[in-house]
Amino acid sequence: MAEVVEEGAAASTNPADVADRIGRRLSVVHGRDIAVRTARVIPAGASRTTYAITVDDGSANEPLIVRAAPSGRCGESGLAGEVAVLRAARDSGVPVPEVVDFSDTAAEDSVLGFPYVVMTFIEGESIPRRILRDDCYATMRDDFARQAGHALARIHAMEPSATGLLPMGEPIDALHNHFAREYEQAPAGLVLAMQWLAANRPEPVTMSVVHGDFRLGNLLVTPEGLSAVLDWELAHLGDPMEDLGWLCAKAWRFGIARPVAGMGAREDLLDAYADVAGWRPTEAVLRWWELYATVRWGLMCATQANRYLDGVERSMELAAIGRRSAEQEFDALLALGITGPVSIPDPLVPAAEKKHPADDPYTAPTMPDLLEAVSGFLADEVAGDTGISPQVRFHTRVAGNVLATVRRQLLLGDRHAAVSHHRLAGLGVASSTDLAAAIRDGKLSAEDPAVRSVVTAEVVDRLTVANPRHLSQPDC
Repeated sequence: MAEVVEEGAAASTNPADVADRIGRRLSVVHGRDIAVRTARVIPAGASRTTYAITVDDGSANEPLIVRAAPSGRCGESGLAGEVAVLRAARDSGVPVPEVVDFSDTAAEDSVLGFPYVVMTFIEGESIPRRILRDDCYATMRDDFARQAGHALARIHAMEPSATGLLPMGEPIDALHNHFAREYEQAPAGLVLAMQWLAANRPEPVTMSVVHGDFRLGNLLVTPEGLSAVLDWELAHLGDPMEDLGWLCAKAWRFGIARPVAGMGAREDLLDAYADVAGWRPTEAVLRWWELYATVRWGLMCATQANRYLDGVERSMELAAIGRRSAEQEFDALLALGITGPVSIPDPLVPAAEKKHPADDPYTAPTMPDLLEAVSGFLADEVAGDTGISPQVRFHTRVAGNVLATVRRQLLLGDRHAAVSHHRLAGLGVASSTDLAAAIRDGKLSAEDPAVRSVVTAEVVDRLTVANPRHLSQPDC
């Protein structure tokens, strides 16, 4: 029986309170006094609150992770399913944290007053920029594809009945079901990709446990290799190739021309997978799932942007990510062979010549000048401050990217709009939205070179404003 919160004591998300209660709970579980030494909140997603605590059992300090669902209701937090998957993964030889304690019971029976899971702490780095660039990970990078292939094969060998996971369903239908609004409003580049995916669906295989988000950011690595697979919230039953395709999606290569998370070759991943799984997927099927991942991430970008646009969550990051859908459109066109990399200079480098418009009633500096000044402040002063937290530094980069997008649109928007109106009119449609709808409904053929040319031009213009560097990154 769990130690309950004292009568009259309210549930608290304060790190010190959480750590103290977990310490008392573990003292009961282990039958010896366990004291808490440190406690802090760490950023780890929006649906959970994650705490890092250190406990002392009298012989040594032990770091632990507490994942909590303060707003979760009994049996509805999703933590029970996550714990079942973690335990099954550990039994299958997947490197995951060990579950130390868990409660998804009613508030009055939980030491925290809400659902939580306590797990062992595992050393490792999860920030992709460091993993892909720091010298200390060079040896690990060379071996990553092999280690990832082994880990994925072990995930897919997990006993489905031990996890309680539900089937995703047919992949294309799953996109429609899970992202209904975004699917119906998908831009033309993603519509072309979805039609190709539907027409070229590989033969289905036996369903297995699928992690659902196996990529850098959800993995811990050390200089020696992969130390843990984290974040099982999207786990489900489905085609195991979904995980391999997601790992190899261009979005998760972070600008590096190596297909397996920017670190390895497809053949090495597939060979390593076969070593454990006993069968080797084909590269053609892997590439189908890579394109599927590109479409899925494009829809997910739109979903997150809609959370901001609908007023569900006020977040600069969610607002910014909506423009990244153009990256996924371009990547889809690359994968389909409709276009190739293009080199378009960033209109902000060098900055456009500063002239005060004759019809501008305001005094200098102009609006672009002011935006450039703020961008410089963020890049040179805020991001360069070594005293700020990694989270603030990350959001500073996001803010700088948002301002850069606005500055490019001020420079190019009117010209782009005029050119877009002319080329869309040549196809008999009035807007990019109408173009996507006409392709989806079959009024315009996805195989028509004129249609493909217009779709490509529209995507290139959007990406020239959002992130022109992405246009020159090849597929591989």
